[in-house]
Amino acid sequence: MTRHAPLILIADDDNDIRFSLSLLLAQAGYRTLEADSIKSCEIQIQRHQPDLLLLDMNFSRDTTSGQEGLSLLQRLDLSKLPTILMTAWGTIELAVQGIKLGAKDFVEKPWQKTKLLTLIATYVANSRPDNASEKNSLAQPTMAASTSDWIAQSDAMQRITSLVANIAPTDANLLIIGENGTGKSQLAARIHHLSQRKNQPFITTNMAAIPESLFESELFGHQKGAFTDAKQNRLGCFASANQGTLLLDEIGALPFHLQAKLLQVLETQQFTPLGAEQSVKVNVRIIAATNQDLLQAISAGEFRQDLYYRLNTFIIELPPLRARIADILPLASFYLRQFATQYHKPTPQLAACAEQALQCYFWPGNVRELRHVMERAVLLHANSTSQLLSADLMLPNHNAQPNQPALDSLALHTVERQQIEAALQQTQGNVSQAAVRLGISRHALYRRMQKYQLNVGN
Repeated sequence: MTRHAPLILIADDDNDIRFSLSLLLAQAGYRTLEADSIKSCEIQIQRHQPDLLLLDMNFSRDTTSGQEGLSLLQRLDLSKLPTILMTAWGTIELAVQGIKLGAKDFVEKPWQKTKLLTLIATYVANSRPDNASEKNSLAQPTMAASTSDWIAQSDAMQRITSLVANIAPTDANLLIIGENGTGKSQLAARIHHLSQRKNQPFITTNMAAIPESLFESELFGHQKGAFTDAKQNRLGCFASANQGTLLLDEIGALPFHLQAKLLQVLETQQFTPLGAEQSVKVNVRIIAATNQDLLQAISAGEFRQDLYYRLNTFIIELPPLRARIADILPLASFYLRQFATQYHKPTPQLAACAEQALQCYFWPGNVRELRHVMERAVLLHANSTSQLLSADLMLPNHNAQPNQPALDSLALHTVERQQIEAALQQTQGNVSQAAVRLGISRHALYRRMQKYQLNVGN
């Protein structure tokens, strides 16, 4: 890192948030400043003139209104200080107000590292004098998509690895499907990393998080004056991803009446930003991801069939963690090392009972849940010389039975049925509560109950 590296100001009253962001940005080559209050933030801006501001919307006054953040935005010259808003509450209306006041973008906590770094790189580059021209001035992500935790020892993941090796170098559109937490965004980043576009932007956008009023602005951008409070030009996701890859995450959540607009752009690779007179031509590879059954959504009239076929040149289905038992222990060990390094603690070792518990657990939250379990274990493990025991993992008891055989010795559908039956029994047949225990949606649980011919009264 040099003294010429971009300077990022992190304004958040949470010490852990500031620490995590400072560590992430330092690894990406940025210099950072911190502010734990609005007053401190204004002082840091005046003294150091940062290149970009990461601004939490809520400080000590309250927790949800965002008025402190909005008040600060009104006092800042946002034409000189690109600002990305942060909120942990998913308050879309609040984000809309902030963007109308001139903020560049917003992210929800917990943030996606690749997306956040790409946004920062883009807006920092576009704000500097030598990159003042908006056209073709897009910054590249400052840190390549992480592929170090791609662990594929199981047969199921070996098959996916082989498929990805063949299709990643192409420009074919891809549809990644799988349960929540299986790693769909990570797989998309890996595909980009292995493609011919790896040195170009990798942009992700969560379709479920885009309010309808901001759909066109978020995807296609807008010109200054396009609508009330549009104080400056704003690049959309397609322009930001030009020559690179665009991940449309949670594509199944896109409202039906907006799907036609997306389809037209996918077919022509051309769009007109809001308020602009001329269309923009881009070259973007599309990867879409969803945990929904799109064929069922098509049958229900909730998803366009022509859009589905435009997205699915290839379909990759990521298996749940319970179907890739051989990967559980390698993944657990990887995350233990990762978090031990991050928190400056010795790397704990797994005792045999802990390994058995990990392999016997159903993992409703999949790889994401395993990652959180390992992070918690590292943080709470006080004795650096002792091994992690099964009790240290704090897994739910109803899914971690000491005498249960390893899952790879049982038919997976038998295990799944047993877990569903157990959850229904523990909730006295309440399907909604059972779905919460299993970490799946109520509709997904109904489909599995139908598959296994289970009734609530069974």
